[in-house]
Amino acid sequence: MTSERWHVGDVLEQFQALKEVAASTREALEQVLVEEWKYRVRSRSALQMREALKYLEEVREGFALSVRAEAVHDPRELAYLVNQLLMDWGWLADMGIEMGLPEMVERVGRQLIAYAMASLALALMPELPPEAVTFPLREYFPTTTYADIPVPRTPGEVWERLEEVERVVYTAGVRPTWSLHISPLRRAYAFFEANAWLAEQQLGRFFGAAS
Repeated sequence: MTSERWHVGDVLEQFQALKEVAASTREALEQVLVEEWKYRVRSRSALQMREALKYLEEVREGFALSVRAEAVHDPRELAYLVNQLLMDWGWLADMGIEMGLPEMVERVGRQLIAYAMASLALALMPELPPEAVTFPLREYFPTTTYADIPVPRTPGEVWERLEEVERVVYTAGVRPTWSLHISPLRRAYAFFEANAWLAEQQLGRFFGAAS
């Protein structure tokens, strides 16, 4: 029996696609925040959030494929994650996604890349250089860093942060973001900003080494 293998070109293509989603979502969120918070008009950039939700779905899948029980030291946290991953599918209905049997088994691959990039971005976020921080509503957060945003330390905290980002993105697609508190909006914005910055840096290093 033969097995398929990843080729470097395929991985780089997937990595590039994820980078573009992160960058375009950051740009869309920037426009949404400026238009809706400063001018109180509904932003048309909400359409971009569909691609962001697809990306976050891949991150969720990557989390489920990557997390191990031995990494969770608190039994209550383990019970919470088991409930979220195996039993609580209400978030799908909330997003208008219907469960059904897949027509084919999807090959594991991009989900792991998406989750790896997302987890690194969460850890890197407070260390982003000032020139990479572009959160537009400086009147609420007059700072050029994300150093005040805590890094998730446990799988449960990572899951909760990803759910928060997903709620922000979903809200941005269906109703004005001024209905949300500014802090979750900033954390979601910083998440996509860190993802895009990280991917750009890594792709630059790879192509620099290849040249």
